[in-house]
Amino acid sequence: MRQVLRTLRLTIRAGQLAIVAVSLYQSAITIAGYRKYRRYREVRPEPPEGLPRFGLVVCARNEEDVIARIVADLLAQDYPAELRDVVVVAHNCSDNTASAAARAGARVIEHYTAAAGKAHAIEAGRLAFGPGYDFIGVFDADARVAPGMLTEIAAHSKDRECLQAEVVPIADPDWLAEGYGFGRKARNLFWWRPREALGLSTTITGSGWFIRPGILAQYATGSWTMTEDLELSVRLVTDGHAVTYVSRAQIACGEPRELKSSMQQRSRWVRGHIHVVMGRWLPLVRRAATGDLRALDLAIYLVVPTRLLTRMGVTVTAVAGLITPAFALPGVIVWAAMAGEWLAPAYIGWKERLVHLSSGSLMLGLRHSILSLLWFPIGAWAMGTARLRAWHAMPRILERETNNVR
Repeated sequence: MRQVLRTLRLTIRAGQLAIVAVSLYQSAITIAGYRKYRRYREVRPEPPEGLPRFGLVVCARNEEDVIARIVADLLAQDYPAELRDVVVVAHNCSDNTASAAARAGARVIEHYTAAAGKAHAIEAGRLAFGPGYDFIGVFDADARVAPGMLTEIAAHSKDRECLQAEVVPIADPDWLAEGYGFGRKARNLFWWRPREALGLSTTITGSGWFIRPGILAQYATGSWTMTEDLELSVRLVTDGHAVTYVSRAQIACGEPRELKSSMQQRSRWVRGHIHVVMGRWLPLVRRAATGDLRALDLAIYLVVPTRLLTRMGVTVTAVAGLITPAFALPGVIVWAAMAGEWLAPAYIGWKERLVHLSSGSLMLGLRHSILSLLWFPIGAWAMGTARLRAWHAMPRILERETNNVR
């Protein structure tokens, strides 16, 4: 019995050390990256010698209500018209998406496959463009794009292979959507912008990403998960490529308004994440072992994809150490981790005006915290149904229901 208790104690101690170590690493990235980002955002990158030509693919499935918006946004870019072309791939549509996109001015391809998944639409879009394009850009049908986005992507494109625009929420006063939107802005501020400044890789986020056609052709096959964006990110970094985050270029996407649809969407994300870990994590770790810091950072992210896990783990470790000395870690380490999890985000959030000292702002933060806790039942359900490959249509936010883009 003593041996069992000793083994249990050592296992708990190892878990505590691991979560504290990951927490300290993530806090160091956030703090160091944020300090560098404050200087980095004032510096313009060295532009390419000539403006790149873009082939823009909009992936759509039964999106007749919103497809005209994104087509209009892309056609209205402050960028030479001869250097951008728009193709809408109406993938497995049973509505009038194709005709609505054609009326809006896009070239349309109607594409039907037995299997679901956006990877099929992306490949159809890539094949629709001939030679002569420098980047293929991929967009979801419900996105909104500011007029200067292509100009910013072009300005950051020199010597880059893949770029991801910053995804921000469409302004929406709905209780659920606004709470999720706050979380998206927090993740950009605490996670992706620091990595942009430090030169680490981001992950492709479904919409608003750009890639060299030759590289996309290399990875056109082999995707087998329902989260093709994360899977492609891991495959790229494993092979030594980088996905560059561009915070100056922003694309707005809608957040779920219905709890059921949000849980279906997030369950699919978790299932896809699990499949990526199972099939792609070890090659990524081997790449990290060669000294590739981008691969190391992404490998850690795949195992611990949210600060919610480290924040809760560090807090439980600190409390357990106060209650039970047998589970206490050195105080300087634990409380440094606690400061990184709680004080650093609070300071940065206040400094960047993510949060304000007002009841409305505090309630929004609380709402986000409540919604974040839903990841635990969602994760448990997704793990129990990991073999399920289901795609559910998301209700779209119509223009008349929102204030545009924030």
